[in-house]
Amino acid sequence: MDRKTKFAFGSFVIVGAVAALIWTAVSETSAYFMTVEEWAASRGAHDGQPLRLAGRVAGGSVEWDPATLDLAFAIVPIPPKTDVHMPRPVVAPEEFAKARLPVRYNGILPDMFGEDRDVIVEGRVHEGVFAAETLLTTCPSKYEAELEPEAMPDAAAAAVGTPRETVPDGVVADG
Repeated sequence: MDRKTKFAFGSFVIVGAVAALIWTAVSETSAYFMTVEEWAASRGAHDGQPLRLAGRVAGGSVEWDPATLDLAFAIVPIPPKTDVHMPRPVVAPEEFAKARLPVRYNGILPDMFGEDRDVIVEGRVHEGVFAAETLLTTCPSKYEAELEPEAMPDAAAAAVGTPRETVPDGVVADG
């Protein structure tokens, strides 16, 4: 075997090994990301598959055992904001209670975890229970929509540089 053939064969083996590593890493970490509403609409369609679900911890559902690090709770859909006009699929009011999913998790409890908090859980649904491998909490202040300038208080509108109406003598008019 000449030198060029050896180089080509070696290059092929290296590229093949890197491609195989990338393929296995992507296939092992890929998961559907959906809301509890979307899961409820297709209940059973994703059983046994890796999922990442976004929902809200149902009030009164948290059971925590610090000795064994076992956590049990239920997640429900995140209610739509009333002050934001964004179309999004929501579960009909009569179906809202049916969109409740029990979750089991074993691990360290996140600091911001609690009832009525938004969470993202990653794992698999098995026999109607979500077995979570990862539990993340969201910080609501980071995800709040900004207010429109006309809905801001005068001091906040001035701070962001919103033009304000002035009267002829140069005095700023109350908006």
